[in-house]
Amino acid sequence: MPQSHLKALADAGLFAAGGHREVYEILAGACGASFFVWVQHHAPVRLLAASANASTRDRWLPRLLSGDALGGVAFAHLRRPGSRPVQARRIAGGYVLEGEAPWVTSWGLADVFAVAARCDERVVFVTVPADAPGLRPSPPLRLAAMQATATVRLGFDGFTARDADVIVDLPFAQWQEDDRAATAKPNPAAFGVAATCTRLLAELDPAAATALEAERLDCRRRSYGGEEGQVALRAWSLELAVRAALALVAATGGRAMERSHPAQRLLREAAFYAIQAQTRPLRAATLDRLTR
Repeated sequence: MPQSHLKALADAGLFAAGGHREVYEILAGACGASFFVWVQHHAPVRLLAASANASTRDRWLPRLLSGDALGGVAFAHLRRPGSRPVQARRIAGGYVLEGEAPWVTSWGLADVFAVAARCDERVVFVTVPADAPGLRPSPPLRLAAMQATATVRLGFDGFTARDADVIVDLPFAQWQEDDRAATAKPNPAAFGVAATCTRLLAELDPAAATALEAERLDCRRRSYGGEEGQVALRAWSLELAVRAALALVAATGGRAMERSHPAQRLLREAAFYAIQAQTRPLRAATLDRLTR
């Protein structure tokens, strides 16, 4: 990930701007890796902004908002049924973290991570500086897409988080409920990928591009309009992004297989969004779309 990409986002004030759908769409359509690193940054920003712990909030939030520091997050392991790869053991004045987070993006780029750990029937999110002792990163994972995001498996060998490092402590059931609501919403990144694909496709096959763009706008309108069946709408947007990217590949021909051509990259990134933040209901809805 070129540091110039991150500097450009920080200079534009986008380290402090989250939740703007159009920004999400534009960035995802331009460079998936830059977009995903940027999105990961906003997870600790949101958590710290809502934290009642002034110690860790005041230490990190101003730096994250200004672009002086980049944030990352590790909590996807909480979605794995029956899995407790990162656990927190309560000690006097804090927690000891043990286990392994299987998916941590921005390693070597981010300055601090918001890490989730199970402690019995609760979840604690703590700030973990990238240079803290007790961390064991794997080599960067070899991924079919988003390789530049510097994603690793991160082991915790007795890392100690003080009470002053705790962002939030909440019941696991509450976290699950909040996460289900968040992951049910359509992902703007899918619309961004599809928009870039239809724009490039218009130069090769205007009729195909027009049809796909009309479908994209329809799906987008329904998704952002708050219609019922948000999980089904998210599945539609994911399937549409893959279909638009594959249409671009087909229209481009053999050149689309060159690593320098955007068509193959967009297809791989569209496939990535089909599994990113995936839950059982979303997987079922996506497979339903793909097997009709």
